[in-house]
Amino acid sequence: MVRRLVASYLALVALALALFTVPEGIGLVSALRNNQAEVGLREARTVAILLATADAADPDSAAGAELALLTLRSNLEEQTGGRVELLSADGQPALGRPVSDPLGTDISAALQGREAVTRAEQSVLGEPGLQVTVPSKAPDGTTVGAVRLTYPSAPVTAQIRELFGLQLVVALATLGIAAAAAWWLARSMTRPLRLLDSMARSLSQGDFTARTNPLEAGPAETRRVAESMNDAAEQISELIAVKRRFVADASHQLRTPLTALRLSLDNLHDEMSDPHARAAVDRSIADTVRMTRLVHDLLTLARAQKPIDNSIQVDTAAVVDTRFATWSAAARSQNVTLTSRIAPGAQLIAADGHLEQILDNVLANAVDVAPPGTDIVVDAAVIGETVRLTIADSGPGLTAEDRRRALDRFWTRRPGGSGLGLAIVDQLARENRGYIVLEPNPSGGLIVVITLPAAAPLRNRSRLFGSSGNTS
Repeated sequence: MVRRLVASYLALVALALALFTVPEGIGLVSALRNNQAEVGLREARTVAILLATADAADPDSAAGAELALLTLRSNLEEQTGGRVELLSADGQPALGRPVSDPLGTDISAALQGREAVTRAEQSVLGEPGLQVTVPSKAPDGTTVGAVRLTYPSAPVTAQIRELFGLQLVVALATLGIAAAAAWWLARSMTRPLRLLDSMARSLSQGDFTARTNPLEAGPAETRRVAESMNDAAEQISELIAVKRRFVADASHQLRTPLTALRLSLDNLHDEMSDPHARAAVDRSIADTVRMTRLVHDLLTLARAQKPIDNSIQVDTAAVVDTRFATWSAAARSQNVTLTSRIAPGAQLIAADGHLEQILDNVLANAVDVAPPGTDIVVDAAVIGETVRLTIADSGPGLTAEDRRRALDRFWTRRPGGSGLGLAIVDQLARENRGYIVLEPNPSGGLIVVITLPAAAPLRNRSRLFGSSGNTS
């Protein structure tokens, strides 16, 4: 928007400059050329008077007049770089100098008593020039000859170019000053909109604590918008907080009766001897386990949606090792090997305990689907200002459509699954200014890619950690 405002302002300034300078330039060009023509006529008339005096005087006076005429002709040609041509009444060259094109229309008009001013692209000078031709008249009005003065156009053309160059410099300087002023004005005018845009972006990214100070929001219209957005953000924040409290409270309250129900079903199962009744109780126990897992995942998801108060520096390799120790028994029961390829020193920024929850949810899915005899490999790379954590398994993998839907809440392909594991990972990653991507494993299976901010000492470096690491 700032660029559009500046461009509009500069367009108006440029239009104003064009409307002012173009007519002025045309007028100055016309004035310079007219001035040259007037000077030429004045000089030509002076020469014509001397020519008439030389023609009418007695021999002694004629000699003096001719000398004065020669001197004037020489001075004019030296000062102007032009040429002076003289003709008698019978059309013959005067003072012994040939005349170019003595039968020209301008000479004919002068011999008939008329003045002529023409501009020739190819004059007697061999270049563009101004030709001024006037009659030489005796005191009684009789035409006794003609005078043609030819001036080069180059000096006037140079003046015109210099004039246009000066106007161009002034115009560019004016546009530069106008651009700086327009940028400052546009930034000042759009500052309230930038504040509102920043708040809207924060809200869209889940930061419902973002607010805009109405006193900094400019005119009354944008101040009212800021107040309305603040009120809306406050209401949204309260609604989300109520929802989170409800989910957390409901999940917490359900855990106790579900635990009691599970114990009662286990006791009932031990007391029954009828195989059909025991099978029915087994199904009920399985449903209870699924409900308990669902309640646990809902509680985890509700906690993941809470705003992060502060983040800490996390040693990725150390956290992976502790989670491998937790999941090693489950992995061995499935004949699956957990392999870490993260060298010590890979540091990232996350809330306390969030990386552990991310790994737990991803490893739970990977251990559940990995075929016996295969590996689950965790690797890391520091890329710019982020740490790229990958967890690769050799399970059945997901289709492109399934990968697109896998982060949706309650979507699952596994019987008995809650469909919240990857949704929790996605929520935790976004809360820590990161993201998750699901990629197909070229050797079969799925690669979960989690990108999180790197710790300050590792930023602006790119490093792929070696393949030697811990194996469980």
